[in-house]
Amino acid sequence: MTTIDYNTQYWKSKSVKRNAENKELKKRIKELTNSRDSWKEKYKRKRDSSDLLSKEIEAIKKKIEKILN
Repeated sequence: MTTIDYNTQYWKSKSVKRNAENKELKKRIKELTNSRDSWKEKYKRKRDSSDLLSKEIEAIKKKIEKILN
């Protein structure tokens, strides 16, 4: 095997490995992005629910205060 053939084979195998690694990394990025978006959406729903409940509590407190006075 000549030096040129060896170098070509070496760089080709290195390139194939790098492409496979890049593909796996892109897949992992997509998974993490989806996971992050899912958790963000859950947080927003909980926050909105919490805000709504806080407003309801304040309204009930006002009614109780009005009844007691």
